[in-house]
Amino acid sequence: MVAGLFPATAAPHQAPRRPPEPFSVFVHSAETADAELNEAISEAVQEVRNRVRSRDDWFRLAEARDDAALTLRITNYRRVQRMIPRLEQLVLNGRVELVERSEIIEVHYVDALAAAPAVAGLQAAMTGLDERDRGPSLRNAANHLAEQLEEFVKEHYQAVTASEPPGFPGVSGAGPE
Repeated sequence: MVAGLFPATAAPHQAPRRPPEPFSVFVHSAETADAELNEAISEAVQEVRNRVRSRDDWFRLAEARDDAALTLRITNYRRVQRMIPRLEQLVLNGRVELVERSEIIEVHYVDALAAAPAVAGLQAAMTGLDERDRGPSLRNAANHLAEQLEEFVKEHYQAVTASEPPGFPGVSGAGPE
């Protein structure tokens, strides 16, 4: 779920099925004093870039923050193990009984802050996650984060397109003549 601070003037606007041009996105990492965390975030940044790049109808990667309509700052990447209670039906002495067992699953989280720098206050905290019994991965968590970024843009389409540079198709008064 996307949560964050949105300006009162950024009313939702119906986004098209796909924008006339992809939005430029600068994906970068937050700086921390923890070397181990920086390494984990760096790994996550690469995967998030790949997942954002794969949504080429909506996004293209920018090489610099100043060239981007959107920024996505990766603030954390973590893997945790959680215990999940499971109920199983067993037949014991001819009777069906429910037995509670615990199962350990791994969960991958990629935390980020999305923003449209040209629109004051338009930002959202996001968490991409992958939680499965078998095969959770950073790739799936990064893909979930890219989906959330797309939803963020769709929800605030009018404000984000207003922040695009002149000549961006879809901005009033812009485009080829």
